[in-house]
Amino acid sequence: MGGRDSSLATRSIVYVLLGLAAVIMVMPFLWMLSTSVKTDADLFAVPPRWLPTEIELSNYADAFTSINMGRLYVTTTIVTVASVVLQILFGAMAGYPFARLNFPGRTVIFTALLITMMVPFEVLVLPTFLLARAFPLAGGNDLTGDGGTGLLNSYGGLLLPHMLAVFNVFLFRQFFQGFPKDLEDAALLDGSSRARFFWTILMPNSKPVIGTVALFSFLWSWNDFLWPLVVARDRNYWTLQVGLASFNQESGTQWTELMAASVIATVPVLLLFLVFQRFLIQGVATSGLKG
Repeated sequence: MGGRDSSLATRSIVYVLLGLAAVIMVMPFLWMLSTSVKTDADLFAVPPRWLPTEIELSNYADAFTSINMGRLYVTTTIVTVASVVLQILFGAMAGYPFARLNFPGRTVIFTALLITMMVPFEVLVLPTFLLARAFPLAGGNDLTGDGGTGLLNSYGGLLLPHMLAVFNVFLFRQFFQGFPKDLEDAALLDGSSRARFFWTILMPNSKPVIGTVALFSFLWSWNDFLWPLVVARDRNYWTLQVGLASFNQESGTQWTELMAASVIATVPVLLLFLVFQRFLIQGVATSGLKG
């Protein structure tokens, strides 16, 4: 009985701590939602009011029109969808050789790739910007990368750092290492090429890791602020995160409109997480723990 009571007490403490952690994490979202429908009087009331005395839904209309969120949504969606597709495609194609093929320097090259994950993106912003500006035969540039703007103010420029992530290569490599080797050998003995095995057998059976990579890639691209701010000077190529920053003006921050726009920008992320959370758990369990 004593052991059972001790186990029950331990589980109760764990559940209480998890509940407190969940409340702490949810509170900023609830405050954002509450602020998005407040009037200025409720916003600056002392003491602060969690619930507005009057619902001001016009904040959403003002936020949507003031920064042209329709255009921002289109641009962000195009960049994000293309990023997810390319991350899955290139990540899988790069992860497969490291998992299945034996070639000279495989371990050294893969280790070098993993080391690059330690370099923060802020360090790479300047060289990536120079690469985008000097991209050959783009934006009026000649073959040597001179004479124009390259990939600046373009979808290609927004996509450049989002086309491949070493972390996704690592995830695919770990997952592919756990795929039954006998199945691949049988396919090769039956006359299948490695390319055919990869596209017709391996990829259709890699849904957990594909879902994980899709979710991570979506979050990275959808929430990216620094790179679009650097590479896109033209408002037509602004993304949602850059557009949200425009509510912070010299005269002050338009808090209610900013919170309303933030709610609109957050909804796709929450919906995607609800859809892909099962794949996220499966992907981490099956690919992140394999040695």
